[in-house]
Amino acid sequence: MHVDALYTPWSGEFGGEIRVNYPELSNSNFVYGRQMMDNNIKEAVIECKCGSSALTVADGKAILYVQCGCEDCRQALQWGHMKGGVKPDPLPRLYYLRSDIVDVKGKDYMKAFKIREDGRSTRIFCIKCYSVLGVDHPAYQSNVFMIFPKHCNNGGDLSIPLVAYVHMIDYSDDIGPLPTEDVPLFVTNRFQQELQRKFSIPEFANAFKEPMESIRGMTLTSLIESLGPVTVLDLVKGETVIA
Repeated sequence: MHVDALYTPWSGEFGGEIRVNYPELSNSNFVYGRQMMDNNIKEAVIECKCGSSALTVADGKAILYVQCGCEDCRQALQWGHMKGGVKPDPLPRLYYLRSDIVDVKGKDYMKAFKIREDGRSTRIFCIKCYSVLGVDHPAYQSNVFMIFPKHCNNGGDLSIPLVAYVHMIDYSDDIGPLPTEDVPLFVTNRFQQELQRKFSIPEFANAFKEPMESIRGMTLTSLIESLGPVTVLDLVKGETVIA
């Protein structure tokens, strides 16, 4: 993805594409939110809670951290909890990693799911413990993938601070407590002005750049394709998935 042609949507399931141009970032010294000259890149293991399946990524340092109020994240995690997984928080923590998987363990226990036929995010669950090993979305262009650290065992570096609250249009007092951190809050991706404000934040603008170096392994997109047909859950919009 080129910095001067950054497309949405973000991690939510909103339709349409809006272009946001930031040519002033083309000379940025960041790649995936990290400085180019970083000699401390370390592999990390993302493992399911029962230990049956795991992904090893070439670079375990998170490049973006947000909390998400969207219904899609919430329903997917509620469904996993209903199947025996961890109970989700009202505002789940989302971390983004470079999509470079150098080892896969327990592939037979992995399965890809979408919450609805028109859903854009695809999530890999362990079908023994219903941990979430990774989430892909067309907007990521296979450059990054997303994890929920509460719903897997992550051996990487998640020390990056919270950058923003996103997709808060789907969040209300009935779901959970109001956000408390003093960071930007974004309601939707519908409006060009809101997208421009979001991608004026360097962590957002740099997180989805195409890497300058070749990957060592496979992308999460490729792993999903190798798992066979994606299962569509047909969850009903607006309904809570009860465990």
